[in-house]
Amino acid sequence: MATGRTFRAVAVLGVLASAGCVDRRFIIESNVPNAQVYVDDRPVGAAPSHSSFEYYGNYTVTLVQPGYETLTKRVHVRAPWYAYPPFDLLAEVVWPFHIHDVRRYYFEMHEATKTRTDDLLNSAEALRLRGQNLPSPERPALPKVKPGPAPVPAQPTDPNVPPFPQPGSGAILPPPRADEPPPGIVPKVGP
Repeated sequence: MATGRTFRAVAVLGVLASAGCVDRRFIIESNVPNAQVYVDDRPVGAAPSHSSFEYYGNYTVTLVQPGYETLTKRVHVRAPWYAYPPFDLLAEVVWPFHIHDVRRYYFEMHEATKTRTDDLLNSAEALRLRGQNLPSPERPALPKVKPGPAPVPAQPTDPNVPPFPQPGSGAILPPPRADEPPPGIVPKVGP
């Protein structure tokens, strides 16, 4: 007898679990037949297109068709009363019938404006002439040097040459002669 009750309870739960379901669908329509429809950058087919959705909230719908301006709209899908807790559990699992939630959206697309070739060439010529009449560029500014301690030149290794005075030591450097480079700079030899 206990196995009979268990079997019936499992059968009832199985029927309830398999029966309850919410079928959520978009139907995207447009004044331009066969316009390609994308929902959140996912292709769903040509208008009028049917697509299922899983959650309520915001979606980005894009319609593309050659000869027409691409149309992108943000759509907010409001949740019905049975999508809120605890009703969502009842609608998804316990309710023995299918619930069809179909949302229809209609989008009006506009023809793309055609640019005349003469207007495009005239605009390009005006831009070229404007570029020729610009003043010549100024010399670029020199890069800014960060203030900081001056580099210390390398000390000579020849014992006959006195060492360079260190910065901040108070020693006065003699002025360099015209025929030799300043101290710490090695003259370049060769071509």
